[in-house]
Amino acid sequence: MTGKTAHDQDFLSRTQSALAMQRKICAQPEETAEHVLCDILAGSRDTGFGREHGLGRVRTRQEWQRAVPIRRYDELAPYVERQLTGERRVLTSDDPYAFLRTSGSTGRAKLVPTTGHWRRAYRGPALYAQWGLYFEQIGAERLTGDEVLDLSWEPAPALDQLHGFPVYGITERPVPDDPEDWNPPWRAESWFPRDADSPTMAGLLYRKLLQLADRDLRLIVSVNPSKIVLLAEALKENGERLVRELHDGCGTAADPALARRLAAAFDRADGRPLLTDLWPRLSLLVCWNSASAALYRPWLSRLAPGVATLPFSTTGTEGIVTLPVDDHPSAGPLAVDQGHFEFVPWDELDDGRPLPADSPTLGYDELEAGTDYRLVMSQANGLYRYDVGDVYRMVGSVGATPRLEFLGRAGFQSSFTGEKLTESDIHTAVIRVLGSGSVDHPHFSAVPVWGTPPHYVVAIEWAGTSRAVHTQDTAHRIDAVLQEVNVEYADKRRSGRLRPLQVLPLVPGAFRTITERRFRQGTAGAQIKHHWLQKDTAFLDTLRELGLVRARPTEK
Repeated sequence: MTGKTAHDQDFLSRTQSALAMQRKICAQPEETAEHVLCDILAGSRDTGFGREHGLGRVRTRQEWQRAVPIRRYDELAPYVERQLTGERRVLTSDDPYAFLRTSGSTGRAKLVPTTGHWRRAYRGPALYAQWGLYFEQIGAERLTGDEVLDLSWEPAPALDQLHGFPVYGITERPVPDDPEDWNPPWRAESWFPRDADSPTMAGLLYRKLLQLADRDLRLIVSVNPSKIVLLAEALKENGERLVRELHDGCGTAADPALARRLAAAFDRADGRPLLTDLWPRLSLLVCWNSASAALYRPWLSRLAPGVATLPFSTTGTEGIVTLPVDDHPSAGPLAVDQGHFEFVPWDELDDGRPLPADSPTLGYDELEAGTDYRLVMSQANGLYRYDVGDVYRMVGSVGATPRLEFLGRAGFQSSFTGEKLTESDIHTAVIRVLGSGSVDHPHFSAVPVWGTPPHYVVAIEWAGTSRAVHTQDTAHRIDAVLQEVNVEYADKRRSGRLRPLQVLPLVPGAFRTITERRFRQGTAGAQIKHHWLQKDTAFLDTLRELGLVRARPTEK
């Protein structure tokens, strides 16, 4: 895409209009929230689910709560299975045309029905609104095709089918034909789709660097911050190759002048180029910035110094929950136009078990600032009163709409004996010991190991080959800091209910190897997440299976 086209300007105008509408909804959300509930009811009454729950008689929020119990996905799965086997009008009157597969990062992958109505009336408009904010932030008055690197979507043909239905991840779905759906102008660009000639994540990202090296890039949009970190690593590791291939025209048109300019810039960076060395006018990074994703901020600030960050919408395969409308760094207003949302007050004693089916819930207009809540969500895709398992904190308001920050999964912590370790605890302890200045990437993760008593193993990727790996001293220091940041962990260590923490040294590139393995197995790049705290010892099994554990030298 080169030059200004009518389509590009229509697209930009549409994003601006969608953002303006989102802000208007935030100011006065009542009518929109009522419309969404009515739409969900209209689409579910004349269905198998609707008849089973007597939805023909339901008109109000209170009647909806009495008619439909709160459920986790495994309780909704039988309805999804009926859809998959070809039964019509099971959950929605608009039958699904495909199923979206979740990443499975918190358990077995789920299949989420997607319908034309849900895409056109809900998810598509939301994407236009959030991109309107990003274009506003970089001051884009027109689109030339040089501004954007979109890492949030890797369109590809649907390779999997189940009972005749296409099955794919939300970030790798095919480019739609529907003009009402999300259709960015860069969908036809050669750099945008998942490249079959780049079978690895590193290869895919390098290909994008090569194809976009001559652009006046202003904006990089991802879902997970880890993908931006991997992009920066691909640049750092392949700077010389990039210059050479730009000069010779390998994989792109030869541009000796650009190659000379970049060679000089990379030399000034001592051979460790940053994203801003490649794209000097880069001004905005977009990715998740809350919960454990917020821990990436130090890395992002070093990889693109001086570049602002904004959050991607709080979104999952099942639906969008918050949409950013301003420059808040981590939280957005509840997207009352995306679903019918209910909330259950949460406290740290909640271990993530399913909510009781008849749990009392609050509406969006009953939330209190500074209070944490578990989310119950109903979307027009057929997931009704779905116990998502996610926890949000109300951190303020945008107009009359609560501003919510995602805190993480309820119960997503490790607690053998009541220590309730979190990813933040692990991150703080390891970074304080190792130091963040010399760490280019979050190359560590903690694993709970059962025993009598149990303990934690922190797997750390050690760079270099000559330096001795003093695992015992490092483990002792991390354990000490962990006791400082988590008083319950300290108590359990003093009483002997937890053994001392251990460190497992990994070979250089271990975490990259695991990422590439998941990528080869079919997980979309945008859905590959890094965890600083694992759920169980399966991660250790993977490390050993792949030969990623480093032989330990003799301790001195």
